[in-house]
Amino acid sequence: MQVAVVTGASGYIAVQLVKQLLEKGYIVRGTVRSTKDTAKTEILTQLAGVLPGRLELHEADLLQEGSFDDVVQGADYVFHTASPVIKEPEDAQRDVIDPALNGTKNVLASVIKHKSGIKRVVMTSSVVAVSDFKSPPKNGSAFTEDDWAENSSLADPYRHSKVLAERHAWKVAEEQGFELVTILPTWVLGPILGTRLDSLSMLKTKDFVEGKSDELYGRMVDVRDVARAHILAAELPHAHGRYIVTDPHGYESGEFWEALNRRFPGKRYPSKPYKAGKNVIDISKATKDLGLTFISGPEVVCDAAGSLFAAGLAKPPDNAST
Repeated sequence: MQVAVVTGASGYIAVQLVKQLLEKGYIVRGTVRSTKDTAKTEILTQLAGVLPGRLELHEADLLQEGSFDDVVQGADYVFHTASPVIKEPEDAQRDVIDPALNGTKNVLASVIKHKSGIKRVVMTSSVVAVSDFKSPPKNGSAFTEDDWAENSSLADPYRHSKVLAERHAWKVAEEQGFELVTILPTWVLGPILGTRLDSLSMLKTKDFVEGKSDELYGRMVDVRDVARAHILAAELPHAHGRYIVTDPHGYESGEFWEALNRRFPGKRYPSKPYKAGKNVIDISKATKDLGLTFISGPEVVCDAAGSLFAAGLAKPPDNAST
């Protein structure tokens, strides 16, 4: 069996990635800050119980040098998904930039020590590393993997952390000669696994599907598609470079409400006019190289809502039934 390391294994994307890797027959080594934090590891423990002996949890600290040495030794693939997402950090440099950049440095330093046996590293970046989407794309028509958010700064710490970490990863990969692929998702939604809800995107979705907010719009990608993209990027010999993964169409809240009313008869979501969104992101590299097709934004929101209702983590609007 092939061995895959997943850093930050208790994260929203990572849990789905671990699940899919296990289903494909991998031995998975997942890293977490503390194996004693049962709130974060509960779903991983459940996954381990389904396929005994195939999922190992290892403690590792992004900010501690050498923390990943043992876990990557003997691995075939390393999936680096761990990175901080903090809505309102007290100290952007300390709370966001340093963990993202130094964490990437430490993971890759461990990879370098064992690079002869590691076939490929797949790193989770973000479409925010492509642009702030206020400046025009390089080709004048649509954003592609060739675009970078050149003007990122501490004013937008999450974007800046993604740019710095990904640029460092590419620099090290080129210097050290190991294979690297980066995955750049947009807003990640979709079904949750377990009952833990701390993903900022899903917390925002919870408010939306409960009728407490109308702030859900733009471009998004299903967490299941993001996990699939990571695995395909690792396994396919011709996969290379960066991959933007998303449903490329922009959506307005009215379109999501319309879809929710169709999916869940009896719910009372508002009716709101909407315009068809423009496609300003080119996903042809992911569709051609990885063979991906993406779940549509409205379906993603409906599937996310269904999982939240089923887990008891969200309540439908008044006068509605699940």
